[in-house]
Amino acid sequence: MTSPRFSIRERGTATMELAAILPFMALLLSAVVAFGPFVHMRIAAQQAAYDCAFSAAQSLDPGQGFLQGMLTGQQSFRSFGLKSADATVLVRGSWGRTGQVTCTVTYLVPAAFPFKKIVHMPGSVQASVTLPVQQWKSEWR
Repeated sequence: MTSPRFSIRERGTATMELAAILPFMALLLSAVVAFGPFVHMRIAAQQAAYDCAFSAAQSLDPGQGFLQGMLTGQQSFRSFGLKSADATVLVRGSWGRTGQVTCTVTYLVPAAFPFKKIVHMPGSVQASVTLPVQQWKSEWR
């Protein structure tokens, strides 16, 4: 005679465990859906600020450095699939041999952002990076 694999008391245990863990899994999934795009925007702003500062620091000419930084920041932001029209790239600094360049990128969080009315989310994401100007770069044109 073979014994049953599970006793009568153990039947339905898996269903009860699933019912207990299902709300937690739904909460976890909705958190990923809600905060995933926000983290994506934050990473995009940080990378765009770094790319902007790096590009601007390559020039010793303030006008060219400003333009290089601004265009690079916008292109970097666009590469993340976000609208660069909602991003503000601010380049400032001193382009002398011992100067530093600071790039600040601000992105307005879209009004249609998931769960924005339920969870308090900031209206914008901002990142700032400061890098020294390349001091060994030649001034030849």
